[in-house]
Amino acid sequence: MPTPQRRTLVYSVRLSPQESNAIQRIADSRHLPASTLVRAWILDRLEQEQEG
Repeated sequence: MPTPQRRTLVYSVRLSPQESNAIQRIADSRHLPASTLVRAWILDRLEQEQEG
């Protein structure tokens, strides 16, 4: 069984209230914390960039 990766780095980003609200609405509709949604989006994009 693979060893789980430890998350050790935190990024801080600035968003407008409108952007933050939009993220929160999407996260709420998916029953996820906003941070989980944003992390998933980042990891999806990272994978796309590494493939292309």
